[in-house]
Amino acid sequence: MPKPAAGRRARIACVLLAAGGSSRLGRPKQLVRRRARPLTLHALDAARAAGAAPLIVVVGADGLRLRALVRRSGGIAVRAVANPRWREGLAKSLQVGLAALPRGVDAALVLLVDQPDVDARALRRLCDAWRRQPGVAAAAYYERRPGVPAILPRKTWSSVRGLHGDVGARALLRASAKLTLVSMPEAAFDVDTPADLARL
Repeated sequence: MPKPAAGRRARIACVLLAAGGSSRLGRPKQLVRRRARPLTLHALDAARAAGAAPLIVVVGADGLRLRALVRRSGGIAVRAVANPRWREGLAKSLQVGLAALPRGVDAALVLLVDQPDVDARALRRLCDAWRRQPGVAAAAYYERRPGVPAILPRKTWSSVRGLHGDVGARALLRASAKLTLVSMPEAAFDVDTPADLARL
């Protein structure tokens, strides 16, 4: 990854993956509310407060409703991009999200929409750790393995093109020879089933 120009702070954008069909939950998890706020906006709020910009939301299933939600969230630094092939899995959504980022971005903060306990403080820890070693990816560490949220420096984005199906950043992180790990127990809980929804 080319180093940022002298005196310039490395720019981290956000790619929020929100395209899935939520088949196990039976309703769009992107629109599930926690404390009266949809999980999509909760994730965007956390990324924005952590300093990520711009914010890209990859939509697929329920795309019209999610686009409207993103528009209402306000701010010129957030936009929704469509993944018409969202049924193919996470890989395609990640590829679409990275392709939507502008040239001046040094790294991508990859988020999932269904990790409600991940807040701005957790993301700041991840961003700070990545900035100390910007040449390698940084990943949340929970349940004894690396995963998302993760920060992928630009030089790793070409590897994402080789992913297929329901394989996302986690597979790329596991294959990395060098990786910055940040303990993040907040990321262990995700909303995937009706039982998870009851817990939420």
